[in-house]
Amino acid sequence: MIKKMFFCFVTSVLCLVSSTFAAEVNEPFDSAQDRPLKYSHTHSETGFIKGFSWGWPGERGDYSGPNAVDSMKKMTETGANWVCISFAGEMMKPNEPGIIWADDDPCMVTDNEIRRAIELARKNNLKIILKPVVNVRDGTWRGFIDFRTPDNKPDANAWDKWFADFDKFLLHYAKIAQETKCEMFCLGCEMSTTERFMNNWRSVVADVRKVYTGAITYNANHGNEEKVRWWDAVDIIGMSGYYPVGADMNRPNDDPCKVPNDNSVEGMKKRWAPIKQKLKYVSERVNRPVFFIEIGVCSAKGNTSIPWQHPDKNTVYDADEQARFYQAVFEAFWDEPWFFGFAWWDWPANLYSPEDAKTDTGFCIYSKPAEKVVKEWYSKPR
Repeated sequence: MIKKMFFCFVTSVLCLVSSTFAAEVNEPFDSAQDRPLKYSHTHSETGFIKGFSWGWPGERGDYSGPNAVDSMKKMTETGANWVCISFAGEMMKPNEPGIIWADDDPCMVTDNEIRRAIELARKNNLKIILKPVVNVRDGTWRGFIDFRTPDNKPDANAWDKWFADFDKFLLHYAKIAQETKCEMFCLGCEMSTTERFMNNWRSVVADVRKVYTGAITYNANHGNEEKVRWWDAVDIIGMSGYYPVGADMNRPNDDPCKVPNDNSVEGMKKRWAPIKQKLKYVSERVNRPVFFIEIGVCSAKGNTSIPWQHPDKNTVYDADEQARFYQAVFEAFWDEPWFFGFAWWDWPANLYSPEDAKTDTGFCIYSKPAEKVVKEWYSKPR
């Protein structure tokens, strides 16, 4: 009898846990607002996004002066109709939960500078995504932040403190986005280790919606599209599109996929095909459109296989490979009804000169062959 009672108790607990988990995963974030119908994988109030990420990392003074004016104007001349203004607050170390921003962080752009960047965007008839990001000052990628106890277990108290700070950080800039009528607000970037805390993220979204009425997105890292279990809480799925689609010199000649081992446009398009199918599946599953809130590659030889790679002293300039990457992406995604655009990475607030473009191995495409590719595609209706 005792065994039977114990079995029934355990079964009840497991059923409760299972039903709670299922509800957390599958229940719409806010059915009262009918968001799955309002923002479907074939419709978004944002319209198609022809944009760039501008102004990163937002160091103090970057958005002031004539350089920022000139940069925003030249970016608009590509045919862009959106700009993603990207800047960062900071953690000191990846295992210390405090976040500093605004006046508490003397390294980052001020609120007045952010408002000026928004004003510059308006003068160029651009719609705006405001994107505050958390960086780690010691250079650790934000996707690696983690908090552990001395015995190497997750530190619940530290995570609670981090999410409390993160919530305040986002609310600070969400209020600016609301005051300045930004069309979209992004809840940070590539926070891979935090994404498993689904209820915390749903709470963050709910808090942001109390002060901001525009569209909300989140920027997940490439490969994490199926790991985020709270996509239904936001209005549009934002992805970093740094998928390695270029030539892989380690691929055997008898590649079973029969994908050419080169970095031609056709070769890259074939490697985009399975990635595109996965993104389409996620879009349909959660009934949200997808866009690349970050995507790009340096103008450097071989970087289409490692598009997240920043230039270093060994980088060899190759602006043509960069242009082929752009062409392949446009051809692969432009006509997909569930796909809603680009905020290419990146366009700095302080541009290099056209002469320097001939040797610049960074992500920016100003005065490089890829700029012509963008102008051609952004001139088309979508």
